[in-house]
Amino acid sequence: MNALKLIPLTVLISFSAYAYDFKLEVGGNYEYLSPNNTYGSWKSGFVRLYHKPAKDFTYFLESDVFSRSHEGDAVLGVLGAYKDWNSWLYTYTNFSTGSNSTYLPKYRINQEFNFKVGEKKNIVPSIGFTYAKYYDVHKDFIIYPGITYYGNDFVITYKHFINKSNPGNVSSSSDLISLGIGQEGKSWTYLDVSYGKQAYLATYLANPQEVGQKSLNISLTHRHWIKKDFGLFGGLSYLKLENGYEKYEFQAGVFKDF
Repeated sequence: MNALKLIPLTVLISFSAYAYDFKLEVGGNYEYLSPNNTYGSWKSGFVRLYHKPAKDFTYFLESDVFSRSHEGDAVLGVLGAYKDWNSWLYTYTNFSTGSNSTYLPKYRINQEFNFKVGEKKNIVPSIGFTYAKYYDVHKDFIIYPGITYYGNDFVITYKHFINKSNPGNVSSSSDLISLGIGQEGKSWTYLDVSYGKQAYLATYLANPQEVGQKSLNISLTHRHWIKKDFGLFGGLSYLKLENGYEKYEFQAGVFKDF
């Protein structure tokens, strides 16, 4: 399966409670694919800067570099923002663009609406949309409803992703379950499990045909504050792609609040 069709599944939370004005994150990833002779290993690094000019608004800038065996090097730029509009609504907006490669989008737009309900405003139904255009003929449109519950020192999220890929008007879907345990300023640990099917029209074949492969992705990440304004983060993940490859990923990084 072409790697550019693997849509990252992430959990987004409001940044309105964070106390920093600036946050800098620097990290790297190493991914080992099996069979390694066929797919090789992937390496990447990123720098991400958050700025909170107001208590209800945070934006960030991100730069990523990638090096993949058999697929070459590439870079990605990201601009995103979190905005609390009132007591019941916050949004997340994201725009990214990658250099010409087989695995990054030419451009990608994400928009998510989160609605805070309940007596404590700790139940958050959401609806999100993604549009991605690649350097070949492929385009993806994704809609993903979900719900998040914020408890005492834990967060649990479920999201369902419905993907429409063109050309071919090919449909597929996947699900994400995420559990986070911790406390801001001390530590957070997240267990994410995503599963489903990725499908698209393989236009590189002499007779284009639909390709659909089931996938399972399990990740465990941890963020730990060493000081009130400095800490470390890291994670391990496993991806199984049906009739494709298995991927083992390690991430490590540091963050600093200003």
